[in-house]
Formats: sequence, C-alpha cells, structure tokens
Amino acid sequence: MLKSENLILKKPCKEDYQILRKVKPCEEFYLMLGSDASESIYMNDEKFDASFSELLNKEHHWYVFKGLEVIGVAFLHSIDAQDKRARFALGIYDKKNWNNGYGKELTQAILKYAFDQLKLHKVDLRVLAYNKRAIACYEKCGFVQEGVLRENAFINNEWHDDIIMSILCHEFQGK
Repeated sequence: MLKSENLILKKPCKEDYQILRKVKPCEEFYLMLGSDASESIYMNDEKFDASFSELLNKEHHWYVFKGLEVIGVAFLHSIDAQDKRARFALGIYDKKNWNNGYGKELTQAILKYAFDQLKLHKVDLRVLAYNKRAIACYEKCGFVQEGVLRENAFINNEWHDDIIMSILCHEFQGK
C-alpha cells in the first residue's frame, strides 16, 4: 500500500471485489486511454472477473482510493531489473476528480516508490498527444518528452500521436 496526502494506492485483494465491481469510469476516461467504453472490463462480469483475477497477482498495480471511493488505477509495468527501468500509467475514472491535483499527487507517490524502494534509474510513459491535461501533469512532475510515435493510435477512425516521456532518478530527487 502507498499513501499520499489525500489518497491511498492499494493493491487489490479479494475483499475489494464488490467495491471495485461498482466502478463506472466516464467515457472521457476511455478516450484518454485510447479505447472506448465498449471495451471496458466493467461492461460484463466475465471480463471484470478475468481482469480482477489477473490483477490479484500483479505486484505493482494499485487501485486509487479517496476515502472509501475508488477514483482510479495506477501501475508500474514492464519493469526491467537489469536496466532499472519501468513504464508508468495511471487513470482517474471520473471528471469530478480531474483538475484537482490528484494526478500529480499519484505520480509523485509512485515515482518516490519507484526510485526510493525499487531503486529504478528511469521511469517512462506513453500518453496520447491530445491528452494535454496529463502531459501538463507529467511535466510538472519532472517528466520530459523523449519523442513522438507518429500516428501510432487509431481511435474513433482517426490516427493520433503518442508522446513518449521519461524521468530519471536524479531528476526526480533534484526536484
């Protein structure tokens, strides 16, 4: 479990099933991830059960709680112990929790964990170029743009760029 000022990042456990099953992300959440609501694990019990079972066995995947409310998900994946790097992702489910600093708070908590506990050298991420709010958040946390994967995501019958961003341990510790 990780804690920040207002939030708790908690690895899912069997006791959380009923709480997590009730989560209903807004449509814009899916758009920012590059998918649509029809692909959601929340659409049917079978999809949710398979995803939930898989998450129980993942070490660096957390649901984000604000009090008793689940407001999002965050994870480190593609962890490479030899090269000391990982990829980061997060999503906040509902617009009512956007634009209030939770993304920055979550990002900083996970970066602290990644660099202080896991002793990683680098954390990177991919973000859709149209997700300006997320890009601004990541920049405030010290991420820098490394490159662009041009027309890398086909969403709603249009091609969109992915932005690759990263932060190094010494950059995070220097903030």
